[in-house]
Amino acid sequence: MRVNFKESAKRSVKKERTLQFTLNVIGIFMFIGVLIRWWTVPFAVSNDLQIYYNPDFQMKPSECKEFLAFTLCAAGVYFSLINIYFLGKTGKKLVYTVLVLLAVFSLYMMVILLAVATH
Repeated sequence: MRVNFKESAKRSVKKERTLQFTLNVIGIFMFIGVLIRWWTVPFAVSNDLQIYYNPDFQMKPSECKEFLAFTLCAAGVYFSLINIYFLGKTGKKLVYTVLVLLAVFSLYMMVILLAVATH
């Protein structure tokens, strides 16, 4: 009985590419959903479940620019990390390192903002 390792390796690469493709498609839908917020925020639901337009919730042009910049930067980071992850062992280590640094920075900023808010 002989084992064919080459077929197994091909299936593994195909599986990783499928996962990469799936994560990229999920990211596209996720960021399109975030961008749709730009137009859907001014709509609200009243107590009697009626949808109405509230102009007070509309973003100003400067807020729109900031929101768009934040969304595009977040999308850039997401897609970069997803595609770097599938480059190999080095890519995985780099992605994990970046995620740890982002987590530490987020916790640091949370503490700083909490300290500023309480004083």
